[in-house]
Amino acid sequence: MSPSASAWAFSFSPATRTGNRRGLFYALANAVTIAAYSAVDGAGVRQSQAPAAYALWVFLCTGLILCAFSLAQHGECFGRRLKENWWRGLVGGTGSALSYGIALWAMTRVPIPVVSAARECSIAFGTLIAVLFLKERMNASRLLATGMIVLGAVILRLA
Repeated sequence: MSPSASAWAFSFSPATRTGNRRGLFYALANAVTIAAYSAVDGAGVRQSQAPAAYALWVFLCTGLILCAFSLAQHGECFGRRLKENWWRGLVGGTGSALSYGIALWAMTRVPIPVVSAARECSIAFGTLIAVLFLKERMNASRLLATGMIVLGAVILRLA
């Protein structure tokens, strides 16, 4: 979702009427971050001409930085947690790497905004899973936000 679409969506939020704009700031910052990393990833993977290598290097560098940060923050229990939960990291990391690699590969085949819109549609699937399986309530604001995401993907597809 673009920053302008996010601003429009959050203009309907109760927070904008009560004066609490902190959530709006974070939502817009998140939208700008997503737009920025999508543009950087798209440009990087297209220049590299090797989506798998690009994705693996990004994961390796990010993983090393996160491990160093975690070790610095939780040195005394880092090794124990790693030993107990290595398989969770392997399963989650494999799924994440595959998902990221597929998105990067798609960015070499179709326009980057189309891939970004398709990636954001995962929010709609997450909402559906939350309602159907986790029995969360679907309120008007969730329905509006999910509908806007899907509508944005449809508009991009038709454009």
